[in-house]
Amino acid sequence: MKTTLLIFSLAALSAVVPALFAQQPQVPRKAGDIGIQIAPEKYLWLSQYSGKTCVLAFILTSCPHCQFTTGVLDKIQKDYADKNVQILASAIEPMSAVNIPDFVKTFHPAFPVGYNEQSYVAKFLGYAPADPLLMPQLAFVDRNGIVRIQFAGDDPALKNEIQEKTLRDALEKTILEGRKK
Repeated sequence: MKTTLLIFSLAALSAVVPALFAQQPQVPRKAGDIGIQIAPEKYLWLSQYSGKTCVLAFILTSCPHCQFTTGVLDKIQKDYADKNVQILASAIEPMSAVNIPDFVKTFHPAFPVGYNEQSYVAKFLGYAPADPLLMPQLAFVDRNGIVRIQFAGDDPALKNEIQEKTLRDALEKTILEGRKK
Protein backbone atom coordinates (compact mmCIF):
# COMPACT_ATOMS: atom_id res chain seq x y z
CA MET A 1 0.00 0.00 0.00
CA LYS A 2 2.78 2.48 0.93
CA THR A 3 4.67 1.63 -2.29
CA THR A 4 1.54 2.22 -4.37
CA LEU A 5 0.91 5.54 -2.62
CA LEU A 6 4.53 6.62 -3.15
CA ILE A 7 4.39 5.74 -6.85
CA PHE A 8 1.08 7.61 -7.21
CA SER A 9 2.52 10.63 -5.35
CA LEU A 10 5.63 10.69 -7.53
CA ALA A 11 3.51 10.41 -10.67
CA ALA A 12 1.29 13.29 -9.53
CA LEU A 13 4.33 15.36 -8.62
CA SER A 14 5.96 14.74 -12.00
CA ALA A 15 2.82 16.08 -13.68
CA VAL A 16 2.75 19.27 -11.58
CA VAL A 17 6.43 20.20 -11.31
CA PRO A 18 6.98 21.01 -15.02
CA ALA A 19 4.10 23.49 -14.91
CA LEU A 20 5.61 25.16 -11.83
CA PHE A 21 8.96 25.60 -13.53
CA ALA A 22 7.71 26.36 -17.03
CA GLN A 23 9.81 28.90 -18.84
CA GLN A 24 8.42 32.40 -18.33
CA PRO A 25 8.46 34.44 -21.52
CA GLN A 26 10.78 37.41 -21.53
CA VAL A 27 9.24 40.86 -21.97
CA PRO A 28 10.02 43.19 -23.52
CA ARG A 29 11.24 41.31 -26.59
CA LYS A 30 11.11 41.67 -30.35
CA ALA A 31 7.95 40.04 -31.67
CA GLY A 32 8.50 37.49 -34.36
CA ASP A 33 6.19 37.74 -37.32
CA ILE A 34 3.21 35.47 -36.84
CA GLY A 35 0.59 34.59 -39.40
CA ILE A 36 -2.95 33.93 -38.24
CA GLN A 37 -4.76 31.74 -40.72
CA ILE A 38 -8.19 33.10 -41.60
CA ALA A 39 -9.00 30.80 -44.51
CA PRO A 40 -7.22 28.07 -46.47
CA GLU A 41 -4.04 29.64 -47.81
CA LYS A 42 -4.98 33.08 -46.39
CA TYR A 43 -3.18 34.67 -43.42
CA LEU A 44 -3.11 37.92 -41.51
CA TRP A 45 0.50 38.67 -40.58
CA LEU A 46 1.51 40.75 -37.59
CA SER A 47 3.91 42.59 -39.92
CA GLN A 48 0.88 43.87 -41.89
CA TYR A 49 0.10 45.99 -38.85
CA SER A 50 3.54 47.57 -38.56
CA GLY A 51 3.18 51.00 -36.99
CA LYS A 52 0.06 49.97 -35.06
CA THR A 53 -0.26 48.80 -31.49
CA CYS A 54 -1.59 45.23 -31.60
CA VAL A 55 -3.15 42.93 -29.06
CA LEU A 56 -2.91 39.27 -29.97
CA ALA A 57 -5.40 37.02 -28.19
CA PHE A 58 -4.89 33.27 -28.36
CA ILE A 59 -8.05 31.48 -27.33
CA LEU A 60 -10.08 28.31 -27.27
CA THR A 61 -13.51 28.88 -28.81
CA SER A 62 -15.28 26.76 -26.16
CA CYS A 63 -13.44 28.23 -23.15
CA PRO A 64 -15.73 30.46 -21.02
CA HIS A 65 -12.75 32.56 -19.85
CA CYS A 66 -11.68 33.08 -23.49
CA GLN A 67 -15.24 33.99 -24.46
CA PHE A 68 -15.38 36.56 -21.65
CA THR A 69 -12.02 37.99 -22.75
CA THR A 70 -13.29 38.21 -26.33
CA GLY A 71 -16.16 40.37 -25.08
CA VAL A 72 -13.79 42.66 -23.20
CA LEU A 73 -11.49 42.93 -26.22
CA ASP A 74 -14.48 43.69 -28.45
CA LYS A 75 -15.27 46.78 -26.32
CA ILE A 76 -11.62 47.81 -26.32
CA GLN A 77 -11.29 47.43 -30.10
CA LYS A 78 -14.32 49.65 -30.63
CA ASP A 79 -12.98 52.28 -28.22
CA TYR A 80 -9.45 52.26 -29.69
CA ALA A 81 -10.15 51.70 -33.41
CA ASP A 82 -9.35 55.31 -34.24
CA LYS A 83 -6.21 55.26 -32.06
CA ASN A 84 -4.10 53.03 -34.33
CA VAL A 85 -4.84 49.85 -32.35
CA GLN A 86 -5.65 46.46 -33.84
CA ILE A 87 -6.77 43.37 -31.97
CA LEU A 88 -6.33 39.96 -33.60
CA ALA A 89 -7.48 36.63 -32.20
CA SER A 90 -6.40 33.09 -32.98
CA ALA A 91 -8.10 29.92 -31.81
CA ILE A 92 -5.63 27.13 -31.13
CA GLU A 93 -7.73 24.08 -30.33
CA PRO A 94 -7.79 21.15 -32.77
CA MET A 95 -10.34 21.73 -35.54
CA SER A 96 -10.67 25.40 -34.58
CA ALA A 97 -11.31 26.40 -38.21
CA VAL A 98 -14.59 24.50 -37.96
CA ASN A 99 -15.55 26.21 -34.67
CA ILE A 100 -14.75 29.80 -35.63
CA PRO A 101 -17.88 30.60 -37.71
CA ASP A 102 -20.20 29.74 -34.79
CA PHE A 103 -17.91 31.56 -32.35
CA VAL A 104 -17.97 34.72 -34.48
CA LYS A 105 -21.74 34.44 -34.99
CA THR A 106 -22.27 34.15 -31.22
CA PHE A 107 -19.78 36.75 -29.94
CA HIS A 108 -19.55 39.25 -32.86
CA PRO A 109 -15.96 40.39 -32.23
CA ALA A 110 -15.00 43.68 -33.87
CA PHE A 111 -11.67 42.15 -34.90
CA PRO A 112 -10.52 39.21 -37.04
CA VAL A 113 -10.52 35.71 -35.55
CA GLY A 114 -8.38 33.04 -37.19
CA TYR A 115 -6.60 29.90 -36.11
CA ASN A 116 -3.17 28.40 -35.52
CA GLU A 117 -1.47 25.26 -34.27
CA GLN A 118 -0.68 25.43 -30.55
CA SER A 119 3.04 24.70 -31.01
CA TYR A 120 3.37 27.63 -33.45
CA VAL A 121 1.70 29.96 -30.96
CA ALA A 122 3.81 28.65 -28.06
CA LYS A 123 6.97 29.54 -29.97
CA PHE A 124 5.69 33.06 -30.73
CA LEU A 125 4.76 33.56 -27.08
CA GLY A 126 8.23 32.51 -25.91
CA TYR A 127 7.30 29.17 -24.37
CA ALA A 128 9.01 25.85 -24.85
CA PRO A 129 6.97 23.37 -26.94
CA ALA A 130 6.11 21.22 -23.90
CA ASP A 131 5.05 24.13 -21.67
CA PRO A 132 1.32 24.22 -20.92
CA LEU A 133 -0.60 27.18 -22.33
CA LEU A 134 -3.24 28.34 -19.89
CA MET A 135 -5.89 30.16 -21.85
CA PRO A 136 -6.42 32.81 -22.93
CA GLN A 137 -2.93 34.04 -23.78
CA LEU A 138 -2.55 37.74 -24.59
CA ALA A 139 0.42 39.58 -26.09
CA PHE A 140 0.57 43.38 -26.34
CA VAL A 141 2.84 44.48 -29.19
CA ASP A 142 3.81 48.12 -29.56
CA ARG A 143 3.96 49.95 -32.89
CA ASN A 144 7.68 49.13 -33.16
CA GLY A 145 7.09 45.36 -33.01
CA ILE A 146 8.08 44.84 -29.36
CA VAL A 147 6.06 42.56 -27.09
CA ARG A 148 5.66 44.79 -24.05
CA ILE A 149 3.20 42.85 -21.91
CA GLN A 150 2.01 39.26 -21.91
CA PHE A 151 -0.68 37.52 -19.88
CA ALA A 152 -1.53 33.85 -19.40
CA GLY A 153 -5.00 32.65 -18.47
CA ASP A 154 -4.04 31.91 -14.87
CA ASP A 155 -2.81 35.45 -14.21
CA PRO A 156 -4.80 36.95 -11.30
CA ALA A 157 -4.97 40.21 -13.27
CA LEU A 158 -7.31 38.47 -15.72
CA LYS A 159 -10.03 37.76 -13.16
CA ASN A 160 -13.34 38.76 -14.68
CA GLU A 161 -14.06 41.56 -12.22
CA ILE A 162 -10.79 43.40 -12.98
CA GLN A 163 -9.93 42.14 -16.46
CA GLU A 164 -11.20 45.12 -18.47
CA LYS A 165 -9.21 47.58 -16.35
CA THR A 166 -6.14 45.33 -16.55
CA LEU A 167 -6.31 45.11 -20.35
CA ARG A 168 -6.99 48.81 -20.86
CA ASP A 169 -4.08 49.71 -18.57
CA ALA A 170 -1.81 47.26 -20.44
CA LEU A 171 -2.86 48.75 -23.76
CA GLU A 172 -2.22 52.31 -22.58
CA LYS A 173 1.21 51.31 -21.27
CA THR A 174 2.02 49.56 -24.57
CA ILE A 175 0.98 52.61 -26.57
CA LEU A 176 3.15 54.89 -24.40
CA GLU A 177 6.18 52.55 -24.56
CA GLY A 178 5.82 52.39 -28.34
CA ARG A 179 6.15 56.16 -28.57
CA LYS A 180 9.58 56.01 -26.92
CA LYS A 181 12.47 55.17 -29.20
